[in-house]
Amino acid sequence: MKVYFVRHGEAMDDVENSYGGWADHELSPTGTGGAGEIAAKLKGMNTGAELILSSPLKRTTQTARIISTTLGIPMETFAYLKERNTYGLLCGENKDEAKRRYPELVEAYDKGEEVLGYEDYDFFLKRVKKLIEKLLEFNEETLICVTHGKLLKALFKDILKNEAKEFSPNCFAEIGIDKTGNLALISSEGIDFA
Repeated sequence: MKVYFVRHGEAMDDVENSYGGWADHELSPTGTGGAGEIAAKLKGMNTGAELILSSPLKRTTQTARIISTTLGIPMETFAYLKERNTYGLLCGENKDEAKRRYPELVEAYDKGEEVLGYEDYDFFLKRVKKLIEKLLEFNEETLICVTHGKLLKALFKDILKNEAKEFSPNCFAEIGIDKTGNLALISSEGIDFA
């Protein structure tokens, strides 16, 4: 099986200086344009993808719809592709306003500590591993999965053992998955390796 993991483009939380995570922001105009560009690139690559799976958050479903329309293949949401919630209760809050209203939460996040309501990394990693198992249940030979930066970071660091420094908006990774769930990076674009 081959899977193209695609990160969504710029979302409105970036523009509005808000915490993202599980907050359900839409793509910015720049993000919408970037989704069109990655859709055109994937079409030009003749990926052979038969289905697009997307995190259920708006920024990913909007990206997936643009790709779906461009490639003429169906899409559906898939909860295992959802972003990690590192911001906890801060999700969706304006960062400047949060400093005033929830200084203890902002301080905890800035120190790399647990923020009330966050998703523990070990638990999140179990979800990423379960994602791979679930992908193997699909009959399609080639999938496109539209997801988020923190999921890609965990996938590369802890499963592919190929840590990356940055995942640009609309980056992608072409990954082979064998029948036993072993992954191999085939190609990537927009990913800066450490």
